[in-house]
Amino acid sequence: MRLRLINTTAFRLSLIYALVFSLVSTGAISFIYWNSAQEIRAQTDSQLRAETNALLELYHNGKINALTQEMNQLNTDGRSQFFLYALLTRSQRDLIQEIQPGKNLAVGDSIFATVPLDTVITVPDDTNTNEFTQTEQFNQPARVLLTLLPDDYQILVGTDVFERQALLKRISNVILILIVLVFTLALAGGALMGYSVLHRINSVRQTAGEIIEGDLSQRMQVTQKNDEFDRLSSVLNTMLSRIEQLMQSMHQVTDNLAHDLRNPLNRLRNRLEVSLIENLDKKGYQQVQQEAIQDIDDIIRTFNSLLSIAQAESGKHEHEWALIDIKPFIDELAELYSIVAEEAGITFVNEIQTTCFILGDHQLLAQTFTNLLDNAMKFTPSGGLIKLSTHFTDQQAVIEITDSGPGIPQDKREEVFERFTRLDSARSTPGNGLGLSLVRAVVERHNGTIELQDNQPGLRVILRFNIETETPKTKKATG
Repeated sequence: MRLRLINTTAFRLSLIYALVFSLVSTGAISFIYWNSAQEIRAQTDSQLRAETNALLELYHNGKINALTQEMNQLNTDGRSQFFLYALLTRSQRDLIQEIQPGKNLAVGDSIFATVPLDTVITVPDDTNTNEFTQTEQFNQPARVLLTLLPDDYQILVGTDVFERQALLKRISNVILILIVLVFTLALAGGALMGYSVLHRINSVRQTAGEIIEGDLSQRMQVTQKNDEFDRLSSVLNTMLSRIEQLMQSMHQVTDNLAHDLRNPLNRLRNRLEVSLIENLDKKGYQQVQQEAIQDIDDIIRTFNSLLSIAQAESGKHEHEWALIDIKPFIDELAELYSIVAEEAGITFVNEIQTTCFILGDHQLLAQTFTNLLDNAMKFTPSGGLIKLSTHFTDQQAVIEITDSGPGIPQDKREEVFERFTRLDSARSTPGNGLGLSLVRAVVERHNGTIELQDNQPGLRVILRFNIETETPKTKKATG
């Protein structure tokens, strides 16, 4: 489990984020620390400069005596606990060389330096300089400003920076703790995120395994978070539902196909077997051959219908689609079926007045309307009425085919679109139950809809197709 957690992308990204964030935080906090140290040093140097300037003003006004008196006064009023003062000649002690060896100053020049405290307060007893009694350890750091006066006098003003450096050290320790804490929390967060992702992936993997085993009813878990996993699971569930539907449809088609082909194949086998057993004359052989050919034609029609449905559902030849003018397309079919209806004693009415263009496959659409009109002719009794009409609404062409036959019960209007489905009233008529399946497949492939309604009496078939606003000439000009 631990190894799988480390191998998750979420944990690796969290680790990278923790490293990058820690480095950025270290850089930012280090800059703040460095800037704070520089500001503290600048303030210290500014205080030392102010003290030195005040002493130099006394020196310039009253020479060395006034300066000595002021420094003695500073030592006695307690101010020296914050500042260190020293005045001596270079012949007694060269502080410049002790603080910065090799440094040469001109009269009036000064230098800043950070040195151990004992460097600046250890003064020989036989000099006239100020003596300091300190109880602190002399190796503590001190910030000093050393200025060279005329006659080789040196004036030194310093201050103890131990507390300031201790403060900076405490700040640096806090910074290190914060960096370690940030890195640790980032790793812990990465582990939690990795565990959460691993849990979700294991759920998906387990569900996928059950689906692989054959249980197509399983679905991916969808939570209320609506995150990317939920959106992916929703898409996968939709895909699985479609696959399950297709598998069920395939099983149903296989069962129905086996059932519907068994009868003509059995009849074909029986006829051939009889022709072998019985001593038939030429006319009898011709009769057997004619009936065998009829059975074979029924089988071929069944397979052709299935192939047409597969072609419609797959959209294999969509690149061959073209704009179809509705009025001449419908008029051609109406002219053909009006002749057939007249022979059957059926009134056929065509109410196509205006026209529009739809995009589609001419052959598939012709086969669709032919199936619908064949059904209307098949179930409309003599003296009945078949009407073909069109109207336009909301950028759609609505084509209606109505008849005065027995119609379809309301609870069967969805069932009749399934493959090999035939109602009891149609059992005695020729057909294989694939006509309306092909019709729906073609209509849906053309982004249309089909609806069955009661015509009182009879059936009303309503087809809707999207209208193309560009005519063939416009398409040719824009192309």
